[in-house]
Amino acid sequence: MKSPVCRSSWVFALALAAVAAAPVAAQPARTKVPDPIEVSLPTKDGVQLRATYYASTAGQQAVPVVMLHDFNETRAVFDPLARALQNPRVPENPAAPRIAPRAVLTVDLRGHGGSKTAHSASGATQELESNRFQQQDFRAMVDLDMEAVRTFLVQENDAGKLNLNSLGLLGSGMGANVAMIWAAKDWSTPPLAVRKQGQDVKALVLLSPRWNFNGLILRDPLRFPPIQRQLSVLIAYGAEDKAVAKDCQNIVSILSKHHPDPPADRVEQLKDFFVYAPETRLQGTKLLTSDAFGIGQKIVSFLESRLGSKSFPYSVRKH
Repeated sequence: MKSPVCRSSWVFALALAAVAAAPVAAQPARTKVPDPIEVSLPTKDGVQLRATYYASTAGQQAVPVVMLHDFNETRAVFDPLARALQNPRVPENPAAPRIAPRAVLTVDLRGHGGSKTAHSASGATQELESNRFQQQDFRAMVDLDMEAVRTFLVQENDAGKLNLNSLGLLGSGMGANVAMIWAAKDWSTPPLAVRKQGQDVKALVLLSPRWNFNGLILRDPLRFPPIQRQLSVLIAYGAEDKAVAKDCQNIVSILSKHHPDPPADRVEQLKDFFVYAPETRLQGTKLLTSDAFGIGQKIVSFLESRLGSKSFPYSVRKH
């Protein structure tokens, strides 16, 4: 699948995240990774979600990252970032820590991209148009689309291809609201005595989240202690759009109370709450793909420090 997003200079900065400045000829090669593949994720109400899976070669150590687009966008906007996370360059210095390839899943949420067909139990088909969605359709992204995503991740986890217990979610606009609400649902799942379920999301990257996107309201998730305290969070938005900035500032105000700055000598190890608000009207993936602000590089560093460099126990889920 070709991405409509130009691979501008931020992509190359991402690809060189673990490499010190050096002449091009001296840059170390990347590890060979599988080509991205398109997968179909059926939901319980018959929608066939289309997604792209960037598999990792790190096995049970692979950090999974799910990327969720904004309203009337598609998963294609994340292709450069997904490729950079899946295939980081090997550090030139042998003593430097090596960044393990991530397992990335980019998803077309219902009514978007390739996820516009629903099949009923009777065999009838329905075309989904996002511009006609009601609040229940957006809520179904959380309740049904994300459960289909989880089913796929459980299968990959149990096959030893990733560690679901180190899950990161990245969402833009609408996708950011879906990510936070589903993270709260994940953390409210009751534990089982025989196997682990839930409490898998460990980090959120929120690009221009809104307080209320068509009924996807963040009030209750932001009142939920695990969302407040247990997750590492990165928020980025353009400060010159007053409506978006107001929503994001409210979110930051709530979460920042539960993430005090660590001592100066422990910032690298302990800091788990990051806010970037450059003076621009750009939001969401437009902010991400702009050359001017380095948001992509900040996301790469955040995911490495809060997920990749941490140790989360691996466990099989279905057996």
